[in-house]
Amino acid sequence: MTKDFPKISAGQLFCILILSRIAIEITSPNTSSSPKEAILAIIATELIRFLLALPLIIFSFKRDNFHRFVYEKNKFWGWVSSGFGALLLIFAAFKTLFHLNGFAEKNLLVNPSSWLIVAIAAIFALYAAYMGVEAAARSGVLFLVAAGIITAVVFIADIPYFQASDVWTNSNNETLLNDIFFRFSNGGEYLIFAALLPYVNKKDPQAAGKSVLYFTLFSIIIPIVLCVVNFLVLREFYGLSEYPSVASASLSDISLFKRLDGVFSAIWALCAALRCGIMILSAALVFIALKRVNEQEAKE
Repeated sequence: MTKDFPKISAGQLFCILILSRIAIEITSPNTSSSPKEAILAIIATELIRFLLALPLIIFSFKRDNFHRFVYEKNKFWGWVSSGFGALLLIFAAFKTLFHLNGFAEKNLLVNPSSWLIVAIAAIFALYAAYMGVEAAARSGVLFLVAAGIITAVVFIADIPYFQASDVWTNSNNETLLNDIFFRFSNGGEYLIFAALLPYVNKKDPQAAGKSVLYFTLFSIIIPIVLCVVNFLVLREFYGLSEYPSVASASLSDISLFKRLDGVFSAIWALCAALRCGIMILSAALVFIALKRVNEQEAKE
């Protein structure tokens, strides 16, 4: 039973998922040689993820605990699927820290200390995980709003630099495949969804399923918008920029704020650290769900 679980809304779940997706998009290095390659890689990657997660999405419209469902059907496969999901989440958390380390070194600190960056981010992530589902959900909404505002301000400030260019310039098929693989390895949002599904308020039984469908749509639209805007600002330098969004932010000029890249980088770095914490929390919740089943079976 999940009636005693802390609850979050479907809207909060959507915010957590989209924050996680965009945070890793901005803080991981650019592997695309052209906007055409980036757009094709974004679409292909998200479609592959969606197809792999389709059974989970269909399940979410009917029931609310995927890992428990598998466990009740077969205990062995229940533990295997839960363990595999948790390991993937931990791997994604470490990969986030790895990308965050490089992002912070290049964009935040003048004399960086790699271990210090990772340590601070890891402590923040562990604290976020320790605070639990409801706190993570509230933080996710606040962080997404803050990150959305600073990103919108950067876009507005960069309008004078926009120059119409052909987004569909040629791309290399070999680098496109590498780009797809790299982006796919930065995933994990559907695993978060599976872990948090039992904690979604069920006033509308289909709310969680609808939220993940909206996430799928916006996880394609928002990265494509970022890509196009960055290309309109950077043009031929897009493929040479390791972090195109930060490079675009460095050109921003609004009144007293001559450059917004520092604030932009700091906020998205915090979002990436929160992503890491949510993934650690999700990995723990997978096993907590099975522990509750065992306790219930023992009482019966």
